[in-house]
Amino acid sequence: MIWWLRLRRVLLLAVITTAFWAVALSIGDTGLPLPQLGGATSASVPLILLAPLAPAIALNTGHIRAPLIEATAGRTIARGDTALAAATVALTALVMSLALTNLGPEPELAGQAVRNLALYTGMALIGRTLLGGPASTVPPVAFALATATFGYGPQQTAHWWAWPAAHPTDPLAALATLIIVAYGLRTAALQDRPRRHLR
Repeated sequence: MIWWLRLRRVLLLAVITTAFWAVALSIGDTGLPLPQLGGATSASVPLILLAPLAPAIALNTGHIRAPLIEATAGRTIARGDTALAAATVALTALVMSLALTNLGPEPELAGQAVRNLALYTGMALIGRTLLGGPASTVPPVAFALATATFGYGPQQTAHWWAWPAAHPTDPLAALATLIIVAYGLRTAALQDRPRRHLR
């Protein structure tokens, strides 16, 4: 267990996730003015679109060296990996829910923070399976950058596929996030080490 905690860099993940909570609760609707190639001439891209990348990337950094070290493990560890990813998203949802009650941040901000973290985490977990550890964060980073650059149409309205920029109550963005994070957690749960072979 101690080796698993060290390899997964759980302390680093906790620090980065806590910093993300602090940033998410303090930035409000702060945005970055960026040129757009998706229809708008420019858009103020909210930082909450990019900030959730930090915990999603931190979650996967602890898995880069792990497969080589754990190739001869005597216990399956996929459940721990899956639980760690799920806990990161669940704790963020809890913190944002408590903050809404006690600190009064904007509901839209809290909703976007949770949804985008779940979305990027799911993409990173899928990337871990398809691309391997070092490249596992390429899908969420690429999608976030594509959204920030191409995701806004006229009057700064998000395109249907730009889920990180969508309104927190957007049903398509919510459904897509749910599917992606569920599939990502499933792929993580199936990555047992040592492998189980059918006889």
